[in-house]
Amino acid sequence: MRELTTKSGIMVKCGKTEIAFFQSARSAAPFSVLEIPKEFRDKAVAFYDLILENGHPAALLGCRSHYDIAVQLDEMTGAMTGWHWFI
Repeated sequence: MRELTTKSGIMVKCGKTEIAFFQSARSAAPFSVLEIPKEFRDKAVAFYDLILENGHPAALLGCRSHYDIAVQLDEMTGAMTGWHWFI
C-alpha cells in the first residue's frame, strides 16, 4: 500500500481497488473511500501509486492497454475531481 500526507495533513492510502482518506496519520478509520470510478472499470486493473500533481494528490490507475490514468483527487472530500491519460 502506498501512502502520502498532503500539505493540510490528510493521509491518503492507496490499495489495489480503493483510495482511503484519513484525517491524520493517527486516524483509525477513513473519512472517505474512493473505489475505481465506474467509467474506468472496463479498462482499469488496479490503483498502483499516489503522486502529487501541482500540490494535489492523484492516484495512478493501471489499465489493460498502453496507458494508465491519473485520477485527480480532492483531499478534503475524497472525491475524484478529474483525470487524464498517464503515459
